[in-house]
Amino acid sequence: MHILVKSKSVIYTILSYLILFITIILLALCLHVFVFEIYTIPSGSMENTLLQGDKILVSKMNYGPKLPRSPFEVPWLKVVFCLNKKTRTKADTTWWKYRRLPGFSEINRSDIFVFQFPDNKNEAFIKRCAALPGDTFQIINSDVFINNRIQSPPVESKKAYRVWYNNINNFNLIIDSLNIPAFRLWSREQGIFQVLSLSGLQKEQLTGIACIDSIATEIKATGFTTQYYPWHERYSWTLDNMGPFVIPGKKFKLKPDKDKLILYTKVLERFEHVSITNDSVEWEVNDSVVGDYRFKQDYYFMLGDNRNASNDSRYWGFVPEENIIGKAVLVLFSWDHEGWK
Repeated sequence: MHILVKSKSVIYTILSYLILFITIILLALCLHVFVFEIYTIPSGSMENTLLQGDKILVSKMNYGPKLPRSPFEVPWLKVVFCLNKKTRTKADTTWWKYRRLPGFSEINRSDIFVFQFPDNKNEAFIKRCAALPGDTFQIINSDVFINNRIQSPPVESKKAYRVWYNNINNFNLIIDSLNIPAFRLWSREQGIFQVLSLSGLQKEQLTGIACIDSIATEIKATGFTTQYYPWHERYSWTLDNMGPFVIPGKKFKLKPDKDKLILYTKVLERFEHVSITNDSVEWEVNDSVVGDYRFKQDYYFMLGDNRNASNDSRYWGFVPEENIIGKAVLVLFSWDHEGWK
């Protein structure tokens, strides 16, 4: 009789631990998919707002958690599917339609959020939202304009400046004390200068120092290059001079126009899943003639705070709503090759 009671007790204990273990796994899974994730900043593209090595908390509740579009987007569950050779071949395909649960805030300009890189959904990027759907975006001599109004740069953001100086030893001492990286030395008839990436505070600290003659914004020369969006010879845009163009969104209608089609071809083909022909007079969208095209989802234009060292929308274009993972809300701590910060 005592042996029977003992056996039941052991089974009950095992089942209790098993249920507890499964509950913890399910809770962790729900937190990961619906509530938050922790990411590491891999580069200096968001300096000095976020530094390389920072561990940040990303909230999925702000904009609403995006539901997985395949089992391979669900932690741990994807391991089971990877073991099956047949399903493993579908790892990069979309199984379910895009859906997002309601959030408690809208996306605003200057929000910093994490998103799937439009050219590779397996890579996560973090940038600052520079323009919203429907905004007219333009960069003039490195200044950002939204709807024809100049925008104040983020407090900790950095821009490239050409710094002219007259004493190299004093200059090196000063920039070392301010922890400003120095790169290539340039010499012209006007004197010696270096191109430095400076925050607004660093620029103020250098202004007025005896060994520094002048500080001016470094502007890249305009000229066609396939390196910048939209990668077409009709547009001679650079990092410092770009636009104007409208950020596409659900309320944006695109009328038949060859120049506009160049701007939005990638969006239409990759994210709207439509093909357009006869671009000169009228458009055939998926074999149907249309007078204009209304976008199915919203898009965003993203910039890094370290403007001259950031791989952002100026290179690869718009971020679709379906790629957004969550809003960066907190820096937890920082750890890199130099150790704990």
